[in-house]
Amino acid sequence: MKLPTLRKGRRFWWDTLEAYVYLLPTLAVLGVFTFYPFVNAFRYSVYDIRTRTVPGHVVYVTVDSSAWATTLARGRIPDELADVLRKRGATPDDLWVRLRQADRWVIKDEASGQEYIIVREGEEIRVHQATTGWAMEWVGWANFTRAFRDPDFGKALLNTSVYVGTSVPTTLFLALLLATLLHRELRGKAFFRLASFLPYITPVVAITMVWAWIYDRNFGLLNYFLSTLAGWFGLQFSLINWLNDPRYVMPALVIMNVWRFTGYQALILLAGMQGIDREYYEAARVDGAGAFGVWRKITVPLLTPQIFFLLIISLIGSFKIFEEVLILLQGPGPQKSGLTVVYYVFTKAFDAGHYGLASAASVILFAIIFALSLFQLTVVQKRVHYER
Repeated sequence: MKLPTLRKGRRFWWDTLEAYVYLLPTLAVLGVFTFYPFVNAFRYSVYDIRTRTVPGHVVYVTVDSSAWATTLARGRIPDELADVLRKRGATPDDLWVRLRQADRWVIKDEASGQEYIIVREGEEIRVHQATTGWAMEWVGWANFTRAFRDPDFGKALLNTSVYVGTSVPTTLFLALLLATLLHRELRGKAFFRLASFLPYITPVVAITMVWAWIYDRNFGLLNYFLSTLAGWFGLQFSLINWLNDPRYVMPALVIMNVWRFTGYQALILLAGMQGIDREYYEAARVDGAGAFGVWRKITVPLLTPQIFFLLIISLIGSFKIFEEVLILLQGPGPQKSGLTVVYYVFTKAFDAGHYGLASAASVILFAIIFALSLFQLTVVQKRVHYER
């Protein structure tokens, strides 16, 4: 017997259309700021992309080419040209001839950063406002090969892997312990919950600047605390140069970010603990289980959905570490001990101008994160216990 096919009515399609209308602002934001850059990163990774300064629209034309050429060849700016650029908002004292070639000169306004290209064409000299031109050449997989052969990229991958492998499990373990303590009945519990969450909502720039002072070799709070602790036990302590010694740069980044994210993860785990049915604990106590046994056999297994969630988001976030390196170390650190993959992408794109190579490195980073996330979703998730 053939069952009748259920047909969706007009009401269903109107409700669906209405739902998508409400979603349009979110989809527009995702499209512009997420999907469009994401697709372009893949597209640019197969091109050798370079930028160059090219003449833009004409600002001024003069026929006094000989006098201008003589003055510009000496590295000076003709008075007539200085007057023209002054009317455009430039200050004559900030103008200088940055490039001198045959029949071509480049003048830069140091105050605004604007450049002007002067080209001699026969008896005329034309002043152009400089613009940035893009040159794209198809290179296929060459950028990926170049990235893997680059020692700096290998160093960045190693440093990032060490950071992720250290900070993620450490933060999760400490968050689990902190959540267990905050779950108990203690005086001032609300204050401690708020205090543990503050580092996460504080701007990363402010946090990093404070930790830069904490890590100071001579006046930092951390060295003072360690030296005091060593004195209590009669031990010798040498001041640690946290930010200038390659051995301690990565531990410094790990310590700062573990402190920053532990409270946030603890509150998520605490919410999970509060959702566990009390009957499980009562049954365990009837069976004579101790406090640690209850925590290990009941609390932790029933928290695996929250632990799994935190494992994924912390893994993704740790691979994208950038601001801390830029602000705390003001560079890749001594012997590039703080160089991470995202910082490598940043320097290759905006310092070296190798946009294709930077895009290829970002695609490789995406592939690594995607593979690890897929592994967790297909393998690790099987060990997650969902309360029925």
